Amino acid sequence: MTPTKKPALHRALGISKEIEDAAWFVLGPGLLGKASALDGRTKTWSVPAAAELLERLERGVPDPKAPMMTNLRQNLEDATRGAKQLAVELLFLQSLPLAHEVKSLKVKRARVAEAASWLEPPLELPDELYAGMTDHGVIRDRTAEFNWTIWDHLKWLCRFVQHVAQRPAGVVQAAVKDPLAFHRLVAGTPDDQPAIRRSIEFLVWPSYFEPVVADVERQEIRDAFASLVGGAKGDSDEEISADIHRIRLHLDQQAGQRIDWYSRQLVSQWRKVGDPGRRAWLLRTHHDNAELLGEWRNEEAVTLDVEHLRLLDPGVTAGLVQNAVDEDYKHLGYVEREDTKTAVFAFLTVMKPGDLALYQSSGKVRIGVVLGEPEHGKDNRQLRRKVRWFDEEHDVTGLPRHVQRQLTTSGNIVDITRVIQALEALLPAEAESEAGDGVEPAAAVEPACEGFRPLTEEFAASLHMDLEPLQEIAELLEENRQLVLYGPPGTGKTYLAKHLAAELAGDTTDERVKLVQFHPSYAYEDFFEGFRPDKTDEGQVSFKLVAGPLRRLAEEAAKPGNESKPYFLIIDEMNRANLAKVFGELYFLLEYRDDRIYLQYSPNEPFTLPDNLYIIGTMNTADRSIAMMDAAIRRRFSFIELHPKTEPVKGSLLRFLQARDLDTTPALLLDALNDAIDEWDRDLMIGPSYFMKKSAQTPKGLRRIWKYELMPLLEEHYHGQLNRAQLEERFGLEQLLGRLAHV
Repeated sequence: MTPTKKPALHRALGISKEIEDAAWFVLGPGLLGKASALDGRTKTWSVPAAAELLERLERGVPDPKAPMMTNLRQNLEDATRGAKQLAVELLFLQSLPLAHEVKSLKVKRARVAEAASWLEPPLELPDELYAGMTDHGVIRDRTAEFNWTIWDHLKWLCRFVQHVAQRPAGVVQAAVKDPLAFHRLVAGTPDDQPAIRRSIEFLVWPSYFEPVVADVERQEIRDAFASLVGGAKGDSDEEISADIHRIRLHLDQQAGQRIDWYSRQLVSQWRKVGDPGRRAWLLRTHHDNAELLGEWRNEEAVTLDVEHLRLLDPGVTAGLVQNAVDEDYKHLGYVEREDTKTAVFAFLTVMKPGDLALYQSSGKVRIGVVLGEPEHGKDNRQLRRKVRWFDEEHDVTGLPRHVQRQLTTSGNIVDITRVIQALEALLPAEAESEAGDGVEPAAAVEPACEGFRPLTEEFAASLHMDLEPLQEIAELLEENRQLVLYGPPGTGKTYLAKHLAAELAGDTTDERVKLVQFHPSYAYEDFFEGFRPDKTDEGQVSFKLVAGPLRRLAEEAAKPGNESKPYFLIIDEMNRANLAKVFGELYFLLEYRDDRIYLQYSPNEPFTLPDNLYIIGTMNTADRSIAMMDAAIRRRFSFIELHPKTEPVKGSLLRFLQARDLDTTPALLLDALNDAIDEWDRDLMIGPSYFMKKSAQTPKGLRRIWKYELMPLLEEHYHGQLNRAQLEERFGLEQLLGRLAHV
C-alpha cells in the first residue's frame, strides 16, 4: 500500500524528516478516514475501534505492581483486531517525538513490537515506523510524564480518535490544511490532556507548533521573547501558540535555520535563573495528619486546603497570589501568610507533571510522581493534583545526610530540587521504565563533592612552586570551603587563585570558576541580588530583581547533576569593599552551610550555599586594610599568607627563570631588595611577578620597572621617613647591583 502523502506545507526545516514521515505514516490515513497503513486493510480510526479500546482501558490496571504492558495485554484479551491494532498505533504516536536515551528508546520500540505481536496473525511492523523512532527526538520537557502517564495518554488518544471520526469529513480536511483549525479540532477532545494534545499538534503541524508541551515553559518562552515581535497577543492557549510561532520565525531568520528552544544559548535566555526544569517537592499536612496522608495515598493525589482563598487559575503569577492571600487571609499572621503564598504559588504554577513529590510519616518517607495539572475540589476549598505514589517507604535515618537536612526545612510545600538525584535513586525501576522491560534503574549519584583530586608535580611545576604548600592550600580549602590568600603586591595571589581553582575544578572551559573584583562602592545588590532599572515593552521604566555573581554560581552549583562538581568563586581585592555591607545575611551561611536563610529581596525563597561552592578571596596587604578586617570574616575564612620570603612564593622567580634558561639576575635583585626592607615592614616586600615580564631581561626594561613601579611604592610607604636620596641609596637599582657584584 502506498502511504498517504503528507501535505508539503507541513514540512518544517530543522525537524527530523524521519519523525515527520513516521508520524504522518500513521496519522495521515487515520485523519483522512483511510485504512491503517500498518496492514492496508483495517480501519483503526473509527468510533467502534476507539470506543472498544477506551472501554478496556477504563477498566483500570489489573495489577498495579505489574509492568504496564502486562496490564495492557490483559485488558486487550479477546479484543477485536481493530482495537488491538489501534493500540499499536497509539503506543507509537505517544512516544514518537520524545527525546529518548538509548535504553529508553529500546523500551519504546519493544513496547510497540510487543503490542503488534498480540494480533492474530501477528502484525509485522513496516520499516517506516521504526525509521522514526530514533534517539533524536524533539520533545524534552515532559519525557518523564509521557512515561508515567501512558495509560491516561492512551485514553485521551482514544477520545481524540472518536472525536475525529465523528466530525464531518470537510472539517477534518480543513484542519489538515490549517494549523489553527487543527488546534480547535484537537482542543474539542473531551477531558483534555495538554501534554499529549500538544504533542499531536506538533506531529501534524511541526511548521507551526513547537515541541514544548509544558504550560510553564511555553509561558516562559513567550514572555522572554515577546518584545521581539511587538509584544504578546494574549494568554489563551491558542494565543500563546501564535506568539511563540511568531517569535520562532523571527529567531529562525536571525539564525538562518530552525532554532532549538533547549539549546544552551536559548534556554539560558528564557528559563529562569536556577530553574532546573524538573523539580522535587516536600509536602506536609497540618500536624502530620495521618488520615489525610492515607487519603493521598489511596486516591493517588495530593491536596492543599484553600478554604478562604478566592478562585485562582493554574499558572497564576506570584503577584496575584500575594495580593489574594494578603486580602483573603488577613486573620493570619505575616509568617503564616508568607507560607501560604509560597504553597499556593508552587501548587498552581511552579509544580508540574513529572516532578517528584514526597511526604514523611512516622519516620518514613514515601515518594511519588506528579501526574496531573492543578484542579479545584470541594467547592473550591481545596486544590488537588494527581500523584502516583510508589509502594516502597524509606527510613529517614537511612537517607543521605544532605537529604535529611532538606526534610527539616519548614513549610507546607518545600522545593527540595537540589537533592533530586538522590531521590531519583530511590525510585523503583518501573518509575523510569516498566519493570521487566530490561532497563536498569539509574545509578545513584553522590550529591556532595567527593573531594578534590590530588595536585600533581606537573601542576606545581607549571606555577614554579613546590607541591607540598599548594596541596596544603587545597586541603584547607576543601575542609573550610572558603579561604583568603593575602600578601604583598606581586606575589601572584590572583594568579594562584585562578589556576588552583581551574585545576581543582578540572574545568578547562572556566564554566565552574568565576571571578569578581571588589571595590569601595561594591554592595550586596551587586554581589548577590538586587533591583535594577528595566524597560517595559511599553517603554516605561520599571525595576526587576537581578541575580549577582554569587547567586548565579550558587544556583548553578545546586542544579541536579552538579552536586559532585566543585564550583569556585574568586573574590579579587576582597578587602577593598565594606564586607559587612556586601555579604549581609550571607555571613551566616558562610559558617553554617547546612542551614537556610530567607533573603531580604527574596523573602519567600529559602537560600542555601551549596556544599560544592568554594570561595577564594585575595587581599593586598600593602594598604594595611587587612588589619581592619571584620572579625566575623576572619572567623569564617582561613587566611594563607603568600609572601616573597616563604613558600610557595619563595624561590618561584628563580625557578621561573631557570625553566626558561633566562638570566637569573632579577631573582637575585628581588632577594636583595626585600632584604633591604625592614622585617617589620614585611607587608611592603615585593613579589616576583614584577620580574616575570619579558622587559625584565633587558637593562632598559629593568630600569623602567624599578623607576615607574617599585620606587613609587617605596616612596609612598617611607614618606616622611626617608628622603629621595636615602631611598635611592637603600633601594636604588644601581646600588643593589653594586652590592651583588661584591658578594
